[in-house]
Order: sequence, then C-alpha cells, then structure tokens
Amino acid sequence: MKKLILISTLLFSFNGWGLSDYQPYDETANAQNDIADAINLAEKTDKYILLEMGGNWCPDCRTLGEYFAREDIKSWLDERFIVVAVDVGEWDKNLDIAERYGNPISEGIPSLVVLDAEGNLEFATLAGELATARNMSGDDLIEWLKTKIQPILD
Repeated sequence: MKKLILISTLLFSFNGWGLSDYQPYDETANAQNDIADAINLAEKTDKYILLEMGGNWCPDCRTLGEYFAREDIKSWLDERFIVVAVDVGEWDKNLDIAERYGNPISEGIPSLVVLDAEGNLEFATLAGELATARNMSGDDLIEWLKTKIQPILD
C-alpha cells in the first residue's frame, strides 16, 4: 500500500495537476475589445502587440503565463509590447481571432502572435513552438524570445 501511495504521489507531481493554480487568461474578457485597446495604446506608445493565446486548463499555457510574470521576462516584454492574453478555451473561444492571424493554435497552445502598432501580423508561432513550454526554463524562454522575436522588432 505504501508503494501505491508513493507511486501515486510521484505521478501527480509530474503532470499538470502538480502545477500551481496560476491562471493567466481572463475567461470573461472580451478579447476583441482588448486587442482594439492594445492597438490604440500601441500606436500612442510606439510598441508592438503580443497576443498570448491559450487556456487556463493547459499546463503549458499556465507555465508560459508564469514565466511572462517573472520580473526579467516581464520587463523585457513591457519594454517592447502591449501583451494581451487571449483565452481560446478548449479550442472553443475566440477562434475567429486565431483564424485572423493564421490559426497559430492549430499545432498546439500556448501560441504567440506579434502585431505591429497598426494591428498587422508580424509573426506567429505556427508550428506549436511553445506547446511544450513545461519543458522550458524561464531562461530558455527569454533566450527564445531574443532569438525568434527580437529580430522582427529590429
């Protein structure tokens, strides 16, 4: 019996149930309005818009959301972007937004979309690049952002 309890404890600690309760997506938000507001603000502040698409049920999305809140990553993002979290539920919400930007969620979530200050698509993770965010460290993420996203902004 002790072995069964030990095995169960280990299994639960290595999957999504072992993650924190952090939920980066406001499930009641109006993503259309949030994006429109972000475009207006981006035009005034000369920043890009970063759409972070995912769902609170998704362990990789929660991991990415936690990394985005990490001080060094948040600072890097805030210098460059107006960040908008877009809740796609279980692929049943805001799908029109995903379609508008090339359907970056088709290969997994979380996914990112970079828009210029006028709302034009500059970049999207179309190959599920962050769908295994749990396997990345925060340092891996900041390096990925600097390698994949920064050149688009330069």
